[in-house]
Amino acid sequence: MECEALAVSSFSCPNFEMERDYCMRLRTDCVPGRPGCVLAKNSVFAVPADERIGEKEEAKRRGCARPGDSQQGT
Repeated sequence: MECEALAVSSFSCPNFEMERDYCMRLRTDCVPGRPGCVLAKNSVFAVPADERIGEKEEAKRRGCARPGDSQQGT
């Protein structure tokens, strides 16, 4: 199984749990700018949130999730 490197970004969010790359507010994977995200209203992203959500879900299906990633809420 081949997995691409995960993108690294820099941001500050009080709802972000770094160890699991998890949003405690939305109780799902952290994807900055996704619907409900506190960063969505005041930030601009080079890659739309919907596209990044799809990429993260595809990586999970391929088994490329980071160690410690949670399946909570699914």
